[in-house]
Amino acid sequence: MKKYIKAFAIVATIISTGVNSYSQNKKHEFSISLGGPFSFIKSSGSEYVPGNGLNAGLRYSYYLNEGISIGVGVEYQTYNSDSKFGNIAAQYNTVDAENESFEFRYKVTNLREEQKLGYINIPIGVQFETEGTSKLYVAAGAKIGFAASGSFESTMGNLTTSGYYPQYNVELFSPAFAGFENVNNVETPKQDLKTDVSYSATFETGLKQSIGKNNALYIGVYFDYGLNNIYKDKDAKNLVQYNPELPVVFNYNSVFNSGLSKDMRLVSYGLKLRIAMQ
Repeated sequence: MKKYIKAFAIVATIISTGVNSYSQNKKHEFSISLGGPFSFIKSSGSEYVPGNGLNAGLRYSYYLNEGISIGVGVEYQTYNSDSKFGNIAAQYNTVDAENESFEFRYKVTNLREEQKLGYINIPIGVQFETEGTSKLYVAAGAKIGFAASGSFESTMGNLTTSGYYPQYNVELFSPAFAGFENVNNVETPKQDLKTDVSYSATFETGLKQSIGKNNALYIGVYFDYGLNNIYKDKDAKNLVQYNPELPVVFNYNSVFNSGLSKDMRLVSYGLKLRIAMQ
């Protein structure tokens, strides 16, 4: 997190320098933006439900001429998605509270997991705009994003757990204190979801309206698409983890670190409003 804060500070210093000098040199522009509302985590292996999110940021642009500028900024972006599964069944070998080996089995129906991420993005891009007080503009570039926060929590329509003891050729569906039961409407506690650096391509276009001599209002649409998988867990875990020390309390893992969902990419698009000082 310290290196992310440092990166944020460097970009903010660049922007601040631009703000202090823009009135002396009209080649500089400082803007504040707000965008949304579609912002989610795209994945494969499950049915994902796109959610909503917002971004707010600062941008400094340097004009090479009246129509072309290069810009750098910093923004905070939230992402929200759900992953859905109708039925999941799995089993694995473990030991019980008495250190006796057995096969833990579980079945889950109507699983829905919500993921929430917060990223600090640093966009770098080029913008072209037409002449006049009402201008059309097109901007394109790339973003590098650093994870600031991440969490997940799940609901299950039903969870059935059992233990198969091959040495006795018996499968136990009870007692509950041993971790074998049938439960409806299970809600898991919120847990951290750690993700990697994101690299995205970004595109924006719309109208730039001059307001007075030095100010302008941007109204446009934007689209950001993640170019890399931001979750790489080499050690796949079980969705429902048996706990020999406390069998009545299970540990729950995300559909991503259990390998059920893969290729996590960040996507965001919608409307963007920018207020600029030239």
